Amino acid sequence: MPTAYQSIDIPFEFRHTCWFCGEPYYESYSFMASPNYDEQKLPIMVPCCQECYRTCQPIKVSGLDLLRDKVKEKLHRKYEKHLQIGANWTKEELEESEFEGKALEGFRESAWTMFEIAKQRVNYTGWPLTIDGLPVVGLTSSFQVEFNGITYTSLVQAVEQLAKAYSIPQPYLEDVVETVGRHRLAYAIRFAKTTYGYSAEEREASIASLKAMLAEESVLAAEEPKSAQGIEVAISDIKELILSRTMISPYAVQWALRKGISTLGQLAEHEDDFFECFMQESELVAFTYFNGMQVYLEKRETDNDWAMNDDPNRVLFARLG
Repeated sequence: MPTAYQSIDIPFEFRHTCWFCGEPYYESYSFMASPNYDEQKLPIMVPCCQECYRTCQPIKVSGLDLLRDKVKEKLHRKYEKHLQIGANWTKEELEESEFEGKALEGFRESAWTMFEIAKQRVNYTGWPLTIDGLPVVGLTSSFQVEFNGITYTSLVQAVEQLAKAYSIPQPYLEDVVETVGRHRLAYAIRFAKTTYGYSAEEREASIASLKAMLAEESVLAAEEPKSAQGIEVAISDIKELILSRTMISPYAVQWALRKGISTLGQLAEHEDDFFECFMQESELVAFTYFNGMQVYLEKRETDNDWAMNDDPNRVLFARLG
């Protein structure tokens, strides 16, 4: 007697696992494409946890990848408060916080665990889908976007969720992302957080300023030589200094030397890399270090005599060539 459905192949280590989010198995959802562009003949049984199984029920889509994305979006919306914990706190900050009262103490003790559980579920990729050993064709994740360790199903969803997480007007964040491009989402968030203002005029002025700055960066990038070969320098060999009342971190200088960066233009090209590196410590640290490097490299570019004779790290930068 022929089978009235198709079951996906389940690797041994995932035999009791939800394909959508990695939670324990509850029931298999019978997926039938609607609209059925590829003329699917039989339903495909997909293992689910209880929550994802219920989420799947009303969804009508033409492919399993679209079903996956719809389920992920539902999880994002349901647990957005949990996911926002990671945007507003680090684990260390929560542990060191001085919350008082039973409710706040409970938040301190459980908040990071709630964030990590929600993050794991929305980031879960499942296993490659096959039926009787043959890959299920047409599945794609090319539209997904990752920011700060969290995966979003699309740029549209990322902007929607991040605007809420960082209290940025969504239309303004959309304009900033459109201006800088999807590959510079981290830059767009930083810019929007510090410039959105409180009036339409101020936001328009910020966008105009951003466009002018990007145009200037393009000119600098065209004129700048590419970064030299970087060098590895021990942190103890880098001298700390203060310029214009700004502390220049040896760790930021070490990063620049490793990347072969010696000019403002080169720093601008690697801005996203810089923040990705130092945001692991905290947002404040990353901004402070970056501001210090801007001051430092500007001083080296505009005061050649100081750069050649008085910069305590001049020998290190000379090694970049």
